[in-house]
Amino acid sequence: METRPNAVLRFWFQECRPHQWFRKNAGFDAMVLERFGKLTSSALNGELSHWEQSSSSALALVLMMDQFTRQIWRHEPRAFAGDAYALRLTRKAIAEGWLAAEPERVRRQFWLMPMLHSEELGVILDAISFMERWSDPATVAVACRNKTLIQRYGRYPQRNAALGRVSTQEELTFLKDWHSPGKHKRTQSLACDQCSSHGPIHYRVKTAAQPNWQFACPSCWNKLHHQPGYQYGGTRKANLRERQRREATNHSWLKTSESPLKT
Repeated sequence: METRPNAVLRFWFQECRPHQWFRKNAGFDAMVLERFGKLTSSALNGELSHWEQSSSSALALVLMMDQFTRQIWRHEPRAFAGDAYALRLTRKAIAEGWLAAEPERVRRQFWLMPMLHSEELGVILDAISFMERWSDPATVAVACRNKTLIQRYGRYPQRNAALGRVSTQEELTFLKDWHSPGKHKRTQSLACDQCSSHGPIHYRVKTAAQPNWQFACPSCWNKLHHQPGYQYGGTRKANLRERQRREATNHSWLKTSESPLKT
């Protein structure tokens, strides 16, 4: 019978697609609540401390305290209630050598995520150092962005509403831009289904070992295209939608500018 830590790990790293980890989606939030809501509450209450004794079960705890809380209690103070616990586990993983021994980059990334979520500048600086060694450039870029926010505001303004904090005028200006429709979607790069690294180009492929279509970055594609049953299904480019949006906007403007003015 599958253990509960393994169920958490299998759900996050095998059943979920990388884009589900970081996008707000009510359906996905509801699924996490249904499957792991009670277990996550138990972890928050300190009832799963025995999971801390091994690297795999401790990583499952980190996922619940640092990720599931954000899906289950989105926009609520409890969304951040597990952050300190998760950060303590991350530090333990570093001290015990669990992080260094982890062969999968995507798992190392989530081991380090509690550091990236911290509102302490020193922790963020440490996160950047560790992520430069153990994670991917896109995650390092996020950590650097977080460092800039902490240096400027001393906290993450986007958490203010959920935590009942009063925003300063400067933070309100930032939040207006932060919440502007489509701002992040237009600038966000795409994630590889194999290694979760972000980049502008991915190839749609499948093999005998992986019969479902997946997107692979150029690095992972080099490992896949020699495998039995390899098939290529097209190329995905991160800037395609933005080009289409600009073209549609330009086309609309031309049509408007050529129309006779109504008086």
